[in-house]
Amino acid sequence: GYFKLDYNVIPGAGTDLDAESVGDGLLQHNRALLTWLEQVLDRHPDLVLENCGSGALRADAAMLGRLQLQSTSDQTDPLLYPAIAVGSLLHVLPEQAAHWAYPQATMTDEEIAFTTVTGLAGRLYQAGLLDRMDDAQRALVAAGVQAHRATRHALARSVPRFPTGLPGWDDPWVSVAFDAGDETYLLLWRRADADPSVEAALPHLDGVELDVEPVYPPADRLPAWPVERTGAGLRVTPGNPGVGARMLRLTAR
Repeated sequence: GYFKLDYNVIPGAGTDLDAESVGDGLLQHNRALLTWLEQVLDRHPDLVLENCGSGALRADAAMLGRLQLQSTSDQTDPLLYPAIAVGSLLHVLPEQAAHWAYPQATMTDEEIAFTTVTGLAGRLYQAGLLDRMDDAQRALVAAGVQAHRATRHALARSVPRFPTGLPGWDDPWVSVAFDAGDETYLLLWRRADADPSVEAALPHLDGVELDVEPVYPPADRLPAWPVERTGAGLRVTPGNPGVGARMLRLTAR
């Protein structure tokens, strides 16, 4: 089973009912909630509980330590979400960080790939009005789901790295590299007004000859982004203008 637990209640300072102070009452309430969640999962070990937490506004360590999933945002602009998704990895495990992918029939293929790659940066939340898409668009979405299934176990054992630095809200390029030991998954988002190429620093692969292969989107649907090995990592140069995103797999040659 699966339950999505939101939390839009504003408790204020707390309650003084059966408590020494409002702060004490709030603390008792929080501890009672955590105890209840622990008991629910003890009784139903196969149950999956998501902490939506009012769009991650309540993504505290206590809830992260007990629930399997944490929604990272309610952000509905796909161009803004990558900075949130990557930034959340400072606080949330990759296999726990649930990012929305919400492709629409009105999007270009590059825009569909852009929002799907955001979902691939952790635990994929698939949304969007898929019933309004044509067959080619649905196939592009399905390829993203397949990519998630193929890479999720590697992400679960990985350490996130930040090849272009920690993301800023308006950064034209956003990136994350999941270092899984024998393989690294590099995700790059090119936003509006970005430079034509980007340098992705990969110090953990310094001196290693690399094979680079596209994971998503499929190379037969959207053109692969040319990459060039540099002393610091990789230089990636999309041949197409406008927004786009790619997920690449890097392995030692």
